[in-house]
Amino acid sequence: LVPSPVHCALCSMAAAGSSQQWEIIGGADKGGILVRQGAELKSPEAPERLATGCVVEELELRGSRLQFRKLRGAGPETGWISVFIAGKELAVRIPGPALSASAAGQTSEAGTTE
Repeated sequence: LVPSPVHCALCSMAAAGSSQQWEIIGGADKGGILVRQGAELKSPEAPERLATGCVVEELELRGSRLQFRKLRGAGPETGWISVFIAGKELAVRIPGPALSASAAGQTSEAGTTE
């Protein structure tokens, strides 16, 4: 089995450390957002909150639950947060570099790689 060009491009991005980053936008009125030690909503709380404005790296995303590693800001180094709760966003994805058509191996209508 030969991996598709899209798969190869995505693998290269992952190997280069291109992972999804998130900015914490919720919790300004509470000193940040609640962090839990596990994915479950009943898991133990971390001793401190993740500050509004923090930037975190996505390690795993399960529905609205995000396992993170902190890159910048105040709060726990790792843990689980909700990215939204009761219709309110607590964290937003930071747009990364777009995968170019040539990197994805897409072809134009003429059949050539763009």
